[in-house]
Amino acid sequence: MGHIIKKILGDVEEDPTYEKMIIEDNSDGKVHIHVKNVRLDLTRDEFRILKNAILESHEKMKKYHGWKE
Repeated sequence: MGHIIKKILGDVEEDPTYEKMIIEDNSDGKVHIHVKNVRLDLTRDEFRILKNAILESHEKMKKYHGWKE
């Protein structure tokens, strides 16, 4: 496991038990997504693919449901 080089979402210093979602970019080239006792390890490319898929789905749902931001 590498050292945290960028805190993408949340902060382990403020939430050491990962009660809220925390996303960290690490020096080993992995992005870790933590929620409570679950940790998902992704490469930076895999994280980019997941992020893009979520954003695309969000845009489609906004159009389908008529959501405004």
